[in-house]
Order: sequence, then C-alpha cells, then structure tokens
Amino acid sequence: MKTILCALTTLLLFANAHADPSQPNLVKPLGQTGLWEQKPAFSDEFDGAAVDPKKWTTNIASWGPWTWDEKNAVQKDGKLVLSMTYEPHTRKNGLSLSYKSGIFRSKLKRTYGYYEARIKGCSLFPGACPAFWIYSDGKTSTGEVRYCEIDFVELQMNELNRETKVRDSVNQIDMNLHLRLADKDGKVRWVRPGTDPALCKNAWTAPWDPREDFHVYGCDVTPENIIWYIDGKEVARKPNQYWHLPMNLTLSLGLRYPHIGWVGQEMKPQPLAATEKGFPTSMEVDYVRVWERKS
Repeated sequence: MKTILCALTTLLLFANAHADPSQPNLVKPLGQTGLWEQKPAFSDEFDGAAVDPKKWTTNIASWGPWTWDEKNAVQKDGKLVLSMTYEPHTRKNGLSLSYKSGIFRSKLKRTYGYYEARIKGCSLFPGACPAFWIYSDGKTSTGEVRYCEIDFVELQMNELNRETKVRDSVNQIDMNLHLRLADKDGKVRWVRPGTDPALCKNAWTAPWDPREDFHVYGCDVTPENIIWYIDGKEVARKPNQYWHLPMNLTLSLGLRYPHIGWVGQEMKPQPLAATEKGFPTSMEVDYVRVWERKS
C-alpha cells in the first residue's frame, strides 16, 4: 500500500508541475509560468498503436554515415522507441555501412515556441546519440543564412575535447547550434560548435546518468533568445542571431564515435570499429510537446 501511495504522490507532483493554476486541465511546459497554447501538429503522447502518419514521418532519406530505416521507429507501450541495429549494407552509391537507425520528424515546420520531450537515453555508450532537435531543409534561406539547426539535446555524445584531448563522460549533455552562412560571393561557411564555441556550443554535466531514467528536455526559441531547460531548470542560453528559418521537429538515434569520425568537414564511417556488440540499442520518448506563448 505504501508503494502505491508513493507512486501516486510522484505522479501528482509531476502533473502539478505542468498545471496552470488558472486552468487546471491545461498542460504547459515544465517549470514555465504564464499562458501557453499547445500545438497539436507538433505534439504527441504516443498512446496509439502506431506512429501518426498525418503528423510524422519515419521514412526519411539517409545522409552521410547515417542510414535511417522506418522499421527502427515504432510506438510501443505508450512510448516512441527509436532503435539502432547492426545491419551491414551497401547503399546505391556504393557506400558500405554497418548500422541502421530510427528517426522521427514532423511533416510541418515551425520556428519559435517552447519545445519539450521526456526522453530516456539508450543503453549503448559510446556509439549512439539520442537527440531532440529542429533543422531547416536547406532549400529555404533568408539573407546570408542558408541552413539552421537547433539541438535541444544530444545525449551520450562522447566528443573529444580539443584542448584536453579527453573524451566527454556519459553525464555530459550537449545543446548546440549549427548554421550555414553565405558570403557576398556565395561561398557557404559552416558554423558549428567546433568552429565558433562562443556562438554555438553549450554543455551541461548532469548529476545522473541519462541512460537510467527519463528526464525532461526543453528549449524556448524566441526571436531574441534560445534558452535550454532540463527538468524545468534553465541550463544554457544564447542570443538568437541567425536561427529564424522554418524547421522540422526531429527525434533521432544517431551513430557516433567510435563508429563515425571527422574527416575534414564531414563525418565518415569507421569500418574498423564496426561491431555487433551492444546492438540493438534503443532510446525511448514518453512524449513530445510544443507550445506557443500567449500574450
């Protein structure tokens, strides 16, 4: 009986953290005040038997060293489950790869708003990166901006610190920005965390292991600022200087070190590191919700 009461108390506390006192039935971002309108086209509780094809797509063309396969993105037991499997294969362009991953993307695009997802990391570390992000299609541009991307969270990255030459622990959580800018001559420059850390890079060390439980990852994107939250508390912010293009909301389980590595400005597969050990591995998403602030 005591266990049941404790569980109910925890659920009530979590529910109240999302409740608006003036509108008890209105769910809002964790830790945020004011009035918010949830956007159904970008929100899902994953309670259905299958991914909603009206709002989301899991059949996305592969790029770089990432092979996306829709069978690796399913709904199960009230969760979105994105998996990575060891499946050696060769693409039509002749590129030989060892892994296939799940990706989940909105069909519609938006820019500003509060984005939130409750995520549990995958079992494998290092090698896979659970991520929650938005990115533009590269076809729409404004002025010098050709592409923009906001990473709300990237888990289990295990990136190499260029200064200390030490790899990040599983507790480091990345929240980065990416950008492609064109100069007056049309030459495109890729701005990312490694090229401009002051503008693009954020990192936060969690006091817990993201593989072991669900945590709430949020980001408030406004015309002026980009502010990151974890479990309802602000952990980072940057001025929104360039990130104003329409973008697709995305959840993915991406391949990472040691299975891919940098070769110049591109990520390339590392065949010598390929192994079946640790696969399959999966991340879980309890919900994804997007809001618009009401004045």
